[in-house]
Amino acid sequence: MQNFNLNEKISSSVNLVDAYVPGEQPQGGGWVKLNTNEFPYPPTPRVREAILEEIGSDASRLRLYPEPLSKKLRAEIGRHFGVGADCAMAANGSDDALNIAMRCFCDAKKPLASLDPSYSLYPVLAKIQGAKLIQIPFKNGFEIDFDAIFKCSANTFFFTNPNAPTGKGFPVETVEKIADGFGGMVLVDEAYAPFADYSAATLVKKYPNLIVTGTMSKGWGLAGMRLGWAIANPEVIEILDRVRDSYNLDRLAQAAGIAALSDEEYHAKYVQEIKNTRRITEHFLDSIGWKYIKSSSNFILLTPNKNGAECPEIAAEFAAFLRSKKILARYFASDPSVNMSIRLTIGTPEQMQTVMDAITQWTNI
Repeated sequence: MQNFNLNEKISSSVNLVDAYVPGEQPQGGGWVKLNTNEFPYPPTPRVREAILEEIGSDASRLRLYPEPLSKKLRAEIGRHFGVGADCAMAANGSDDALNIAMRCFCDAKKPLASLDPSYSLYPVLAKIQGAKLIQIPFKNGFEIDFDAIFKCSANTFFFTNPNAPTGKGFPVETVEKIADGFGGMVLVDEAYAPFADYSAATLVKKYPNLIVTGTMSKGWGLAGMRLGWAIANPEVIEILDRVRDSYNLDRLAQAAGIAALSDEEYHAKYVQEIKNTRRITEHFLDSIGWKYIKSSSNFILLTPNKNGAECPEIAAEFAAFLRSKKILARYFASDPSVNMSIRLTIGTPEQMQTVMDAITQWTNI
């Protein structure tokens, strides 16, 4: 083919995009993997049972398309959050729900706004959609600048609660204040809400401009299945469904999601275990004088301290030291708002003891 230039064929918006870089998935064994905030425990045994039942003796069901609306899973999501099934959309992970909402409510004339720092996928989605992203910085040590939110020209505001990458949580009253005062759509990204003791999900009955998204990756041990949701009033769900892929969840994922949500006791037990381990880790950091942001999530953003010094170079050195011990943490080298810090997923008590031993060793080098 003559005179073919691939770069000329790419859409103008995609041409501006740098792909989102997910956390490293290491090859081989022996790693203490604390870089992507996965649940450190297996999902409820009901998940395995449901998947095997769905496969059946000869896997013949897999030749058939899954239920396109994930109706039973929507009903289970609605039950879990105390809203109707008509207020729920099942998604292929919460990233899918974020992408769908972006496509519905943002474009070149309808900007997106979010706090800074927030989930680093937001800028990627905005660029793909050709939408301007208005980043609103925190003030006075991670306080929300409500006036800046209310006065910005955005059509949609994405609010990560608890925040990522800081872990700081905000009460439901904060969501109400934003939904009341912001003139556009408000999406509350509750990926880490299972560890915070609150959810804004039931507020969708009160606020027609509110969407609440969530995932089963962080609090249910199903990151490998890609399961999430959006909760909103039925009119908003209908709009999201216009954009959603027809078969966005396979039949095994639907079965797994229903089973996981149905076992409330198992979920509560291991979420509490993570909270307990988080508290022990925070007490250790207090004992050695390291700074960290009080977390409402399943991770801690901590600032490494070497001989009284704190800087990006020391954070990078500490991340490299952990890696040398086969401990993976997340270091955001290119983000000046957090590049003095390391984000550590809360793992099992044994994994966190390994981390604490490594910190003690590093500080004594």
